[in-house]
Amino acid sequence: MNRSKWLMLCVAMLVLLSACGGGANEGKGSTDEPTASPKSSSGKEVRITVSTNVIGEQAKVLEQITDDFMRDNPLIQVDFSAPGKEYENTMKVKMASNDMPDVFATHGWAKARYGEFLLDLSGESWASNVNAAIKPLVSDESGKLYVLPMDQDKAGPVFNVTVLEKYGVEVPATYEEFLAACETIKAKSNGEVMPIHMGGADSWPIGQYFDFFATPLLISSSSQSYGDQLLDGSFDWTNFEALPQMFKDLQAKGFLNKDVLTAKYSDSAKAFAEGKAAFGIYSPSFIEEAQKINPELKAGLMPIPSVVEGDTPTFAGGEKTTWGIWKDSKNIEAAKKYVEYFAKPENVALVAKSNQLPPGLDGAEMDAGQLTEYYEQYKDIRVLAFFDREYIPNGMWDVMCKNGQDLLADGIDAKGYTANMKQEYERLRAAN
Repeated sequence: MNRSKWLMLCVAMLVLLSACGGGANEGKGSTDEPTASPKSSSGKEVRITVSTNVIGEQAKVLEQITDDFMRDNPLIQVDFSAPGKEYENTMKVKMASNDMPDVFATHGWAKARYGEFLLDLSGESWASNVNAAIKPLVSDESGKLYVLPMDQDKAGPVFNVTVLEKYGVEVPATYEEFLAACETIKAKSNGEVMPIHMGGADSWPIGQYFDFFATPLLISSSSQSYGDQLLDGSFDWTNFEALPQMFKDLQAKGFLNKDVLTAKYSDSAKAFAEGKAAFGIYSPSFIEEAQKINPELKAGLMPIPSVVEGDTPTFAGGEKTTWGIWKDSKNIEAAKKYVEYFAKPENVALVAKSNQLPPGLDGAEMDAGQLTEYYEQYKDIRVLAFFDREYIPNGMWDVMCKNGQDLLADGIDAKGYTANMKQEYERLRAAN
């Protein structure tokens, strides 16, 4: 090979190597590249399981945020599950076998039911933003934070604003005022407007009354509080008897719909929407249901009236939409990244808006529709845990509901209701 041919070959090789080198470096730092994502030490894809009790439109919000997370973190794949009414039974089986999802919803039971399975999240970057009202309900004295609360339940009776204005009724702050309001509405409407509409055929609306009013009767007053006794098993159940009697008196006074034992939740929503009912002993989501029938409905939320003299109104509250992490997960770092993504202010705001509830983290915008003004108005009202979650054993919700039906049907009286509660309380405490 002569000298000139040799030089031409060397130049060609240099050009080729330069092109290859340029291709290897080309595009570095490009904004089109995927966002860096958490991965295993080997750099392989991580797959986590996520399960929630949430259903319907609210579940779609969670799933959309999950899709956004996977887009931004392509090395973490999420198996998202929302099994609906089967969720609780499924989780009981998983607890028994110690085989939990990596991330899961606690549906009001973070401490009492799932506490031993949950990782402490108090060290996470978002933990200091947990709202002061919800923090005691999702953490303990040692400082352990059990879950990310994306929103916070603040429940009390709801009322038809137009009905109360029409009959000159103020929002009641005490139970005596509540009864007086019912009497005024019944009398001035000549019975055309039912003071309280309840779908007793579904049973759970009856339980809601007991869950709401057990707290002002037995817990919230400093002069008449039996919380410690209910927790340690020393409670004198004769102190409970006033509650079923209060409920029975609503029926006797004509403050409940006459078809209370055959009416359903949907019937309550219809009556409320049409201005034929003043109060609903339901959570705020009831308003949304009624507005599907009457989009022009003006409705409000009120704290639970106090029962004991000298006490003040309260809200029943606690967890609503949450994520906790299984402490024995094989993918804790990926699970933390997933939960952290939901803790972004914009994502917390989306979840809270879907439930028309205040956000669980400070810094997230609140958009609860018509209810926003009421959450602002009552922002300083005490929020106490739902009675059935805090003070009686798991399994007693059905006892409250079914005995309430029997009470309205005259199958038992207030003493009988109380005796049945005491019996099941003692049985379930022993079993648990």
